[in-house]
Amino acid sequence: MIRAYQQSHRSEVCRVFDCSKPYELASGGVIESFVPLATDEKRMTDFSNSTIFVWDEAGTLRGFIGNSGSFIGWLFVDRSAFRKGIGRALLRYLLASTPGEPWLWAMKNNQAAISLYRSEGFDIVEERSSHNGGLPCKAVKLCYSRKKPNQSPQPTRRTGG
Repeated sequence: MIRAYQQSHRSEVCRVFDCSKPYELASGGVIESFVPLATDEKRMTDFSNSTIFVWDEAGTLRGFIGNSGSFIGWLFVDRSAFRKGIGRALLRYLLASTPGEPWLWAMKNNQAAISLYRSEGFDIVEERSSHNGGLPCKAVKLCYSRKKPNQSPQPTRRTGG
């Protein structure tokens, strides 16, 4: 069940982040830059300034997503729940209520995340060199277009002869 984040979810959000963030960082070759969420002051400030939704299964938090305006800064799923549709469901839920044109950053080599975003209507619009914890990496910016995912353009009809 998707619901709004409550302060009582904090320790579970930190657990989900801490078990899944290393996979993202490993894709960018910067796993050594991992910092647990509860001890990362900047990220905790960003988290506090975001609108967050959680996926709760019988009292166990399996994932969460968050945005600040049109920027989607958070989408993390518990490692034990990878590839079970939770990330996709959270993303669709957020897209239905996010103003403007939603966008996000992802590690360039995080193919699982990029595949999810592209299948839901995001396009890569920028690539840049970046850093995480002082370590160099590559990032891509993805922007959402309000077209339906995986929708082919309609052929142009000709009339007359």
